[in-house]
Amino acid sequence: MKRNRYLWFCLWVLSVIGISLKGGAVTYGCFAVLTLIPLLSLLYLLAVYILFHIYQELEQRFVSVNEPVHYRFALVNEYPLQFVGIRARFFSSFSSITDLDDAAEYELKPNTRIEKETRLICKYRGEYEIGIKEIEIQDYFRLFRIRYRNKECIHAVVKPQLVKIDALGGITLSEAVRECRSRKNEPDIISRAYIPGDDSRFINWSQSARTAALMTRNMTGSDHQEIAIITDTFRYSRHQTEFLPAENKILETALALAYYFSRSNICAAEYHLGQRLERLTVEGTWKFEAFYEQISEIRFSSLHTHGILYESALQQKDISDSSMAFLILSLWDAAIDTLLRELEHNGLFVVICLISSNEQDSPDLSGHKNCTLIRISPFEELTKELGV
Repeated sequence: MKRNRYLWFCLWVLSVIGISLKGGAVTYGCFAVLTLIPLLSLLYLLAVYILFHIYQELEQRFVSVNEPVHYRFALVNEYPLQFVGIRARFFSSFSSITDLDDAAEYELKPNTRIEKETRLICKYRGEYEIGIKEIEIQDYFRLFRIRYRNKECIHAVVKPQLVKIDALGGITLSEAVRECRSRKNEPDIISRAYIPGDDSRFINWSQSARTAALMTRNMTGSDHQEIAIITDTFRYSRHQTEFLPAENKILETALALAYYFSRSNICAAEYHLGQRLERLTVEGTWKFEAFYEQISEIRFSSLHTHGILYESALQQKDISDSSMAFLILSLWDAAIDTLLRELEHNGLFVVICLISSNEQDSPDLSGHKNCTLIRISPFEELTKELGV
């Protein structure tokens, strides 16, 4: 394009010199044509901007993360004017399109259309625009280029991805559940009469000898075996490029844990801030679809502060009665540290899932003895976490 401008300018200067030195109809004609070319090019671009149309279509409005969906678009020229040098630029931050290059240049003859069909993949959960982001048009002489935003973008509602896992950040989930339950159910020094079906490992043989009857040790800890999944819904930024990856991975982690527990017939419940602290029970796989839809509808907000989460969690007795807790968040602060202390004080073993790819974001857990930390990158697959 620069080359064409330089060439036009050199020809225009030569025509001016020709007028000055010689004059004549041919020289004046060349000068007039060269002077009018930029104006005609701008008028042409204005006409293309007004007359050119784009039609886009997505196979379905509600899609899931990393689920390819059919996407098609059409470039339409319904007028007796040829359109040249047209490029379609796609959204690339949150979605990707296969087999199409936004550097491709299209030419539309009068009363024609160009249709393209491919697949589109959304990277993160949320609501955002996908498809063609901008249009770039050029004139016949390649002197000017105009880029403008597409007025009819596709607004997609993207649901989180459901990932099947048995381990998280180097922690085998079955072992973590078994360990926390053994901590919550240890034999006490107080004994009672043996009942058929009691674990024979806990028979108090010395006391049985004294009383001439089988005696077994009582079990301390709570009989409540439910596991709490606490999901942080605090939005810490106003920029989509910052909060979308983290929020997507938070919900993806919560779903993966819940799906594991439902497959393993382990009682669990998910807690998150909405208008209040919401509680969603994780039941068997036959009801998991309804649970998935509820998790997909979770809304993040800057009003859902960690202070409110702390106060609400303390008022929820089901959390303190749980056998263990998974705390999923993307930001650590004093309120979360206090919440962790309260959970530990109630005897809960806590697994902290910190959604961050920056090792410097790791909190200081030196004062905590009943928890473990897992850092999960918001940009990697859930099965490729950064680890503990």
